[in-house]
Amino acid sequence: MASHGSGPGMIRRVLTVTFVLIIIALVIFWIVTGGIGRAMRTGEFFTDPIAVIFGTGTTTGTLITLPWQQAAPRGPDISGYATQADEEQQASSGAPNQQQSTAPAPSQAATFGNPSPYVGQVTISNNDAAQSNPAYQYIEVQASAANTSPVTISGWSLQSEVSGSRAYIPEAASVFVTGTVNTVGPVYLKAGDSAIITTGTTPVGTSFRENICSGYLAQVQSFSPGLSTSCPDPSQALPETAQNLQTYGSSCFDYLSSLAQCDLPGSNLPSDLSPACQAFVANTFSYNGCVNTYENTPSFALPVWRLYLNMRAGLWDNTHDIIRLLDDQGRTVDVLTY
Repeated sequence: MASHGSGPGMIRRVLTVTFVLIIIALVIFWIVTGGIGRAMRTGEFFTDPIAVIFGTGTTTGTLITLPWQQAAPRGPDISGYATQADEEQQASSGAPNQQQSTAPAPSQAATFGNPSPYVGQVTISNNDAAQSNPAYQYIEVQASAANTSPVTISGWSLQSEVSGSRAYIPEAASVFVTGTVNTVGPVYLKAGDSAIITTGTTPVGTSFRENICSGYLAQVQSFSPGLSTSCPDPSQALPETAQNLQTYGSSCFDYLSSLAQCDLPGSNLPSDLSPACQAFVANTFSYNGCVNTYENTPSFALPVWRLYLNMRAGLWDNTHDIIRLLDDQGRTVDVLTY
């Protein structure tokens, strides 16, 4: 009977010892894997632990994990790399040795438009666009003195960004002659040359290039701005030689010395002038006479063109406007804002 009583008791003792050992093992394992510190760190993520248990709360960062669960792998923090790369790129683009660009700044791009290859080669250098009268409304464009070759501007255009008005730059007579139909051709600006582009109609029937005789035109026509009055000196028109003294008479030379530059003698000549002198004066001291005398001299052509858009009304606003100079492809060469 004693053997039967000891059997169940032995089993209970074995089970009890086994249970205690399991509990001890779990406690040891719990301590090894972080223990109370891990529990406290996990608890920091909960704003309301009871609410989370019942599904109504929130956490600030992570969920509870069991001791045997592995945390998800994480790579290095790269959140600042994009910002650093942008800063390095900006620093490199702003280096002191960077090349200057002729393209407009981004803030000006909308007004400037698509830049032309001629940016910097031709500029709007002066203007009197703020005029209501087309005869006095003009824009002046100029070729850079640094240009190495002429720039043809015929076929280019001027456009108002405010009204959308657009006019094309015409061809012109390189040697203008009065009283005839002039041959016109492309307008080309050499280094330092300029073109005065007037909105109104031309006083002489065509656009033209100024020359040393153009001051005679100003005696009979109105130009805005005024033409150069540096015509050849009348006293130098006829060399004072023995042969010329015999042909024209001494009084002819006295009269030539009394004439001003670009002065039109008119028909009331002194009575003591010989017929040969009177004919010389009539044929020489006029615009066409001056051109015939000096056209083939090196200093004949001046670096200024007079171009006319032949409009009967003003193209540009007489208070404020933005005017773009466009090349033959419609690309912006320069912009005038006033």
